[in-house]
Amino acid sequence: MPGFFERGDSPDFHELTPERRDELLDKIAQAVVKRNLTAPAVFFLESVKPLSFIGSQVMVFFDPLVRSVFNIKGYNDVRLALEDRGNLELLLLAIEKYDAEWRAKMREEKARRKTKAQ
Repeated sequence: MPGFFERGDSPDFHELTPERRDELLDKIAQAVVKRNLTAPAVFFLESVKPLSFIGSQVMVFFDPLVRSVFNIKGYNDVRLALEDRGNLELLLLAIEKYDAEWRAKMREEKARRKTKAQ
C-alpha cells in the first residue's frame, strides 16, 4: 500500500526544473533589489543557509494554512528551491548581480544630472 504523501500522488509533488528555478530566483532577487533590501537579504540568507532544508520542511507543515489564507501560486516552487542549499547560493549571486546593475544605473543617473546642472 503506497504512502499517503508519496511523490506522484499530488500535482504539488514535482521536481523543480532548472529553468523554473532560475526564473523564480531571478524574480525574488529583483524584488529584493527593487525594495532596497540587498544588505538585510544577504545577511539573512547567509545566516540561514545551513537551515534551508528545515525551513522548506516548515513550509510543508504550514502549507494548508498558507493556502487557505493566501493565494500564492509559487509557494510549492519556493519550498522546492529552499530544499537545496545550493539554490540559496544562486539566489545570493542573483541578488548581488541585480544590485550591481542597479548601483551602476544610479551612478550614471547621478553623473548625468551633475553634468546637466553645470
